[in-house]
Amino acid sequence: MYDQILKEENYRQTMDGTVVPYLEARKRVVYLTRDGGRKLYCACYTADEPVGVMVMSHGFTESEEKYKETIYYFLRNHYHVYMHDYCGHGHSYRLVDDYSLVHVDSYSRYIRDLLAVAHLAQTEHPEFKLYLYAHSMGGGVGAAALAAKPELFTKAILSSPMIRPITAGVPWTAAKSLAWLLCRLGRGASYAPGCGPFDGKETFEKSPSMNRERYDYYQRKRESEKIYQMTSPSCGWLYGAAQLNRYLREEAVKKIRTPVLLFQSENDTFVVGSEQEYFVNRINREGHTTARLVKVPDTKHEIFNSSTKVLEGYWREILKFLA
Repeated sequence: MYDQILKEENYRQTMDGTVVPYLEARKRVVYLTRDGGRKLYCACYTADEPVGVMVMSHGFTESEEKYKETIYYFLRNHYHVYMHDYCGHGHSYRLVDDYSLVHVDSYSRYIRDLLAVAHLAQTEHPEFKLYLYAHSMGGGVGAAALAAKPELFTKAILSSPMIRPITAGVPWTAAKSLAWLLCRLGRGASYAPGCGPFDGKETFEKSPSMNRERYDYYQRKRESEKIYQMTSPSCGWLYGAAQLNRYLREEAVKKIRTPVLLFQSENDTFVVGSEQEYFVNRINREGHTTARLVKVPDTKHEIFNSSTKVLEGYWREILKFLA
């Protein structure tokens, strides 16, 4: 992987001149029809000399567009890639008109949409095994999908998965109780308390990334295109996160049969590390499969957006696990 990992020097030029053309030559877009005729965006990438199919699951306020570099590495290592934008994100359908607001009526919607993409990948490539790479919110949803369909994925990589989000300055019990109350009062599709629309004032220093070149590359796209300006959760999203946390802790850990590799960042301010450790330990205690936790030093939440040096070790672990 050492020769494949993009260097910080001339990062933007390499992305635009090498990576993006490589991806575009192998990309096909599909819109899956969901309930009510809503359209779910899915990008399908074809690898040379494939050995498997990687289904990817992005995080909160993200999109497939943010994962160009990650998709590139999977393709270079001979995995077809299928990746969708979740409801309320990017090119996919939304339940509210406000582009800044991420709203979902139930986390089961996210799980169903992910499984629909996995079914598409399986149908189009029945000769290959399916693998899962999932980050943050997508990691929590991915973990739930592993429980819903225990035989679907051969192996799963969860990168900084959101078993439980950090609710800054508010105790978890109070945050989920308030979200439940506001939903009962008919405010499920409104901004969660303390949140608001996209204002373009996000800074690298307060971002979940440790690498400025990688942060700046996507941030330019985000600031210039409205469909990428998701920034805040709704009360419904927060209540859904609480329901997901309970499901993962109490039920999913008993049902998962897929080997799991979970990456934990050292300086994560978005998800709770102890919940990740509980999740891994419970899977191992249940004894139906194995889960391994890898702590990555000198990283923040987006491990995939770290320095080249960190990425070399990160991807070495990923490919060793897949092999």
